[in-house]
Parts: sequence; structure tokens; C-alpha cells
Amino acid sequence: MKKIYYFLLISLCITGVFACSNQDHSSDPATNMQETVQQEEKTWSEQDLRSMFSNIKGTDLEYIDCVLMPDHASDRVGAVLFRNNTSKTSEVAFFDANGYFQQCGTYAETADEPNFTYLGDGAVTFRLKSKNGTMYNYTLTLSIEGNGVYFKAEDDLYK
Repeated sequence: MKKIYYFLLISLCITGVFACSNQDHSSDPATNMQETVQQEEKTWSEQDLRSMFSNIKGTDLEYIDCVLMPDHASDRVGAVLFRNNTSKTSEVAFFDANGYFQQCGTYAETADEPNFTYLGDGAVTFRLKSKNGTMYNYTLTLSIEGNGVYFKAEDDLYK
């Protein structure tokens, strides 16, 4: 009986030692929180955004400008304004810290000087040119709620 007791005790100790030495630290809440804080503390640059944009596959995409999103609205770090030469659209890609993005655009030509600006709270504005040559402001706002991605577009063309 004592041999069985000692055998079980030794087996339990060995199992405990292996379990402790093989812990996955990525599931540790303190480590995850530290990684999140480090991502938020990173100082983002326009070069970082241009680099993330260059990772998008497609030679028909023409980079125009980018802006940083210092308030990290909807967990985005910046936005890139670009032209899709195949579909003839002016588009904005909103990037998160991992390089993932959501994009939205309009079937309009970007003005020669688009004045791409971040307004805060997930909104960017830039200038477009209508078919008759009229310049106007276009504002695009991104919001992410749960699994839903929403865009709100406004312009001042007919105001």
C-alpha cells in the first residue's frame, strides 16, 4: 500500500513539474496587457503607413497621401488615400497596428491637391474633382462596433 502511495505521490510531483515548465506565457493576462500597452505606446509614422500600404497586393493601386490617427479611433493607427486605376476610384484604407485594414471609396477623381486631413473620431477629409471640374470636399468616417464595420460619407458638392 505504501508503494502505491509513494508511486502516486511521485507521479503527481513529476506531472506538476512538467506542467509548470511548459506553461504558455501568451495566455497570461499580464503579458497580454503588456503587449497591448506596447502596441499603443508605439509612435507611428507616415512611413509606417506607406510600408503597410505597399504590402497590399495589386499594381493598379497608386499611393496619394496618408494621415496618422493619434486618437486610435476604432483601433486604427492611420489612413491612406489612394487611387485604384483599374476601377477608377479614389479610396481610403484605414489601418490597424497589425497592418489589417478596411477600405471605402468613391467613383470620383482625386483633386490635384487633395489636402488629406484627419478630423478625429475616425473621420478623414479630402478634395475630389467632379466630372465637370468642380472641386469639393469629401468626408469619410469609419466606425467599428463588434463585428460590424460602418462607413459614413458626406460631401459639400451641392451645398
